[in-house]
Amino acid sequence: MKFKCVVCELEHDLSDISFGADAPAQWSLLSHEERAKSELSSDQCVIETTEGRHFFIRGCLEIPIKKSAQAFSWGVWCSLSEKRFLEASKHWEDPERVKLGPYFGWLSTVIPEYPDTMFLKTMVHQRSVGLRPLVILEESEHLLSLHQHHGLEAEAMQHIVSRVLHS
Repeated sequence: MKFKCVVCELEHDLSDISFGADAPAQWSLLSHEERAKSELSSDQCVIETTEGRHFFIRGCLEIPIKKSAQAFSWGVWCSLSEKRFLEASKHWEDPERVKLGPYFGWLSTVIPEYPDTMFLKTMVHQRSVGLRPLVILEESEHLLSLHQHHGLEAEAMQHIVSRVLHS
């Protein structure tokens, strides 16, 4: 879906654009010593602090675009319990992983253009090997949840994408 950017006035293709966080938001709060004890990969994160260990997995939070078969995907991080994180990790390359879960988690990514998105309730659904898990927000009155569960007009998504691209 191509559109004219409201900021730069160039044409962009929405299907070629996605935004994502490289780490859970909590990563940026760590001291140098805590980061040295913690682990961060492109899909999983274990944070070690004096308060304990915290486990995160990266997934895709999709916003359906109304009157279209397309969705816009945000790359997000969710915290999981240790048990669920270890189960997901153990089966990361297992084609049968789609039978596991879903896992309860807390959204751990700030998504631009939305009110505070930290700690929204989620369910993390495993997908086929090679695809990041699908993150489904608990239905609520939060704008991001409303957009995920009811869709967003293409023009509204284009305005969000334009502003984030040029922020």
